[in-house]
Amino acid sequence: MNLLRLWWTGVTHPVRAFGELPSRPAPAWGFWVVLVFNLLISATTLPALYLLAVPPFLESWLTFLPTEDYLLAEIFFLPPLRILVWLLGAAVIHIGLRLAKHPGGMDILLNIGGLATLVVMPVSLLSDWLLIALGAYRIAEYTHPLAAVWGVVLTVLGLKQMLGVRTGMAVVLALASEVLTIPFLAIFAR
Repeated sequence: MNLLRLWWTGVTHPVRAFGELPSRPAPAWGFWVVLVFNLLISATTLPALYLLAVPPFLESWLTFLPTEDYLLAEIFFLPPLRILVWLLGAAVIHIGLRLAKHPGGMDILLNIGGLATLVVMPVSLLSDWLLIALGAYRIAEYTHPLAAVWGVVLTVLGLKQMLGVRTGMAVVLALASEVLTIPFLAIFAR
């Protein structure tokens, strides 16, 4: 199944898309998905926001980086930051599974994160581009949390489908992963 078809299946029938995931090399497939989408953000969304002088959602928390230059700098550090967040999110779930004595593997978790990214990011990117074109990017303060919730739902479905994790435990692990990775994004991503 090609990427476009896998994306569409992930949108319309996510459980079926997770059934396709074992045929993808883990964790390389998830890595490339996360990296490519974040390179795309760095090549399109962030330069547009910077050139249009759209201020970041939050002031810079980094004393060495002024707010007015933040989006320009973020072009360069967003992809590695998102790779680290992808790794941390999977690690949180992996540790939770290990503590619960539930079998699972980090490679599978990384590909689950990759599929969640593949499904959510195109919609999020198109939404961002539309909001930028309409001069209404501040609305992204509401669309980005919705995308995060969608990612959590997909992670829950992936944990259930790929690893047989019970729903309650999958919800707790997906939420814990999201809650523990948000501070990194809050500090660095704007």
